[in-house]
Amino acid sequence: MRSRSVVLGAVALLALAGCNEREAPAQSLPPVKIVEQPAASAGGACILWDYDFIKEKTGVAFQVAASDQVDDTSTCVVQTVSGDWPDLTLSVVESTTADAELFLSDLKPKKAVKIKGLGRAAYRLTSKAAAGHGPTVEIGWLSEADQLQTLRFTFAKDAKADAVTAMNTGLFNLAEAMDTTDG
Repeated sequence: MRSRSVVLGAVALLALAGCNEREAPAQSLPPVKIVEQPAASAGGACILWDYDFIKEKTGVAFQVAASDQVDDTSTCVVQTVSGDWPDLTLSVVESTTADAELFLSDLKPKKAVKIKGLGRAAYRLTSKAAAGHGPTVEIGWLSEADQLQTLRFTFAKDAKADAVTAMNTGLFNLAEAMDTTDG
């Protein structure tokens, strides 16, 4: 009988100990500090630009960058944090033996138009909305440093025609500022 009393007493004591109605005070966490990394920190072709430079030339502010490299081709894609589009892609082939004639005859897309005042040869291609995104504006050129470079701006699905038209100038200005003999 005594062992039953001891067990019942122990159970009652444990039950009372578990009925503590006081809640532990909530700990406040320090504020989250958001640090924007420069586009160049993504490596690859991203080392050729920064967000302020892109915004100055195109009028669009980007916050996220990613890059890749396959063989002698480096790429960089920048996006906003609010969605998949708009985005801006830069592709750079480190060196080529192509001349202006070969570039325009073999590397310029069929529906692209030749543009002057950029590198040794250049084209612009505007495409309609497709695959869930809006129109695209692409400028490709054979640089003075014997590189193949391509800039492609992809709009969100709801892009207005006047924004697409304006991006032709913005993208050309960006390409022109990037076309150097330094490579």
